[in-house]
Amino acid sequence: MATKTGIPTLAKVSLALCRSLTKFTPIIVRLYPDNAALLAALAAASAACQVLQTELAKVREYGD
Repeated sequence: MATKTGIPTLAKVSLALCRSLTKFTPIIVRLYPDNAALLAALAAASAACQVLQTELAKVREYGD
């Protein structure tokens, strides 16, 4: 029996997160330009999201 890794689920969730970050980051930046911690967190999340999607795609296995 195959071990469940959660990779397909994480790929789906990371795609949704990346799309949301792309959509809403410009709005948040415009509304909260002085919140350096928030802007840094958004930048870090966006970078991590892209890397996560890339790396998950490399190891994802498609079954029957």
